This record gives sequence, structure tokens and C-alpha cells, in this order.
Amino acid sequence: MATVDKAPSEREYFVNVGEALARVRDNKNLYQKMLDMFLESGDFASLEESLLQKNYGKAADIAHAIKGMTGNLSLTRLYQVSSRLTEELRQELAADETLADFWAAYSKTRIYVEAIVKEMAAE
Repeated sequence: MATVDKAPSEREYFVNVGEALARVRDNKNLYQKMLDMFLESGDFASLEESLLQKNYGKAADIAHAIKGMTGNLSLTRLYQVSSRLTEELRQELAADETLADFWAAYSKTRIYVEAIVKEMAAE
């Protein structure tokens, strides 16, 4: 039973559904569509490409867009790391630790978002 109690708190750390639904006035269909857009977003691949090319200006713009998207969706952990990454990229830096945190947060967030979308579709 302890595992069941722990999972929702971790999930909420990554995706705060209650906060997001309040932002969209409890419109679950809208929130589900927005989460689908997150899952289909090409911004993450574009960010990776810009980083590989060391185009920090473009990468900063993309990270800023991701920050806005994740903030609006209440993807809390990814928003926090996106904020830090945006600031570092604006200074033409990209600390390995920040990049590792970003990609780990993205992977975990994506897993939770996929589960949430599946749950919402089943309702």
C-alpha cells in the first residue's frame, strides 16, 4: 500500500493535474488536447539538434518555448529544469548536469503524461 501512496505524490511532482485543470477551468478535453500537443511537440528534437550544433541562441529560444509550454501544462519538474536551462543557454552555457536533469525530467514527464492521457481517454 505504501507504493500506491508514493506514486501519486511523485507523479504530482512531475505533473500537477489539479493545478492544470484549474488553469483551464476544469475543461478536461482541452487539457487532454494540450497534453497530446506536448507529446507530439517537435521542440525537444529541435532543442537536441541546436545543442549538437552549439547554436545556443536558438537552443535558448526553444528552451524558453518549452518552459512556457510546461508551465501552462503544470509539468512542474520539467518547467523547473527548463527555466534553469533557458538561463544557462542565454549565457551560452549548457552545464552537463543541467542537460542531464532536463532529459531525465523530460523522459519521466513523458511517461506520466502518456499515462494521464490514457486515463483521461478512458473516462
